[in-house]
Amino acid sequence: MDGCQQSVTEAAGVQLAQALQRQYPEARLEIHGKFQTAALLWHRDGRFGNLGLDIATARTEFYPYPAANPMVEASSIRQDLYRRDFTINSLALQLTEPGELLDYFGGLLDLGDRQIRVLHANSFIEDPTRIYRAVRFALRLGFELEAQTRAYMTYALDSGVYDRTQAENPITPALQTRLRSELEHILTSPNWQPALKLLGELDALKCIHNSLKLTPQLWRRIRLVDRALAEAIQPSSAAPPTPWLLRLEILLADLAPALRGEIARKLQLPADSIDRLGQLATHQQQVSQQLSQAEQPSQVCAALCVIDLPSLILIAAATELPQRRQLWCYLTVWMGVKSPLDGNDLKQLGYKPGKAFKLMLEALQGAALDGKIARGEAGRTGAIAWLQRHYPLSPSPLETPQEQGL
Repeated sequence: MDGCQQSVTEAAGVQLAQALQRQYPEARLEIHGKFQTAALLWHRDGRFGNLGLDIATARTEFYPYPAANPMVEASSIRQDLYRRDFTINSLALQLTEPGELLDYFGGLLDLGDRQIRVLHANSFIEDPTRIYRAVRFALRLGFELEAQTRAYMTYALDSGVYDRTQAENPITPALQTRLRSELEHILTSPNWQPALKLLGELDALKCIHNSLKLTPQLWRRIRLVDRALAEAIQPSSAAPPTPWLLRLEILLADLAPALRGEIARKLQLPADSIDRLGQLATHQQQVSQQLSQAEQPSQVCAALCVIDLPSLILIAAATELPQRRQLWCYLTVWMGVKSPLDGNDLKQLGYKPGKAFKLMLEALQGAALDGKIARGEAGRTGAIAWLQRHYPLSPSPLETPQEQGL
């Protein structure tokens, strides 16, 4: 009988989990019969707190096609450890007497030599995300990629197997789920920059799409995005950008416009990321046209305030001078400039609340942006004089300067 179809009672790991659950009935038991694994979960337990215990049957696996989820069947502990990605992850400690360390593949030596070594030659063909995992482990642990392991990576990447897999299995959800997870791990880590550089050196970004390469121009845009994340003013009315997602989006923005949203969907990115990448080319064109006609800071702000912050960061990173200067000034300075007066100030000055309040406050903000009045508290006196000059209380505070013939 195929290992994936065996009853759960035939799986030793499941049997152990069931026995433990009888001993600890307060734990919730979850059984995954297809993979012959189970989990015991404690929630706010007086002794264990929030504890999760995963139990797996010793098993072997095979891949029906590259980048698929593996098919598994029960096997020996040696075969189970041979399933691991790298030798340093293939070590096991026997819990019964005599407590022996099981090291069939030289993992202990590789730990001592501080190197990442893959277990078998076809590992990266079966699962390309192992390339990303190897890079992540190497940078996190301060290890090196073993020379033969790098050669296996190069062979897998140059073989074209990923392109054929994508063509023959266009969705490949197993690959995309694992790839998205690895990208998130890498792009949220403190070592994300050297990790991304190493992936670029290995030409491993083609796992995302075969046209994607870490060129010097793309690396500059990535660095600009990270600088913008640190320096841009965050509007209080919107959630802050998610750094790892924006780093991934600038990678995808290097693809042809028609591919960006498609690849984002395959990677199961959030809906707003997919929409942003799908509309990025249109927004870039609109921004470029409007900024070319803007002469004053207030005109720049009027053109940019309708576009979300993450999109503006992506556009700023991809555009050339001098428009990048305009975008950068908006992101780091002008976006934070407010009217020196607020609605309460207008009421105290004798203006009656109404539709003109918004127009007057926007006009005051524009005057502050363009240097016609001082910004902040220092500009209050000048703002009052400017307001009374341009929006006099007579004949009507609700009329605009144009309506009054100014």
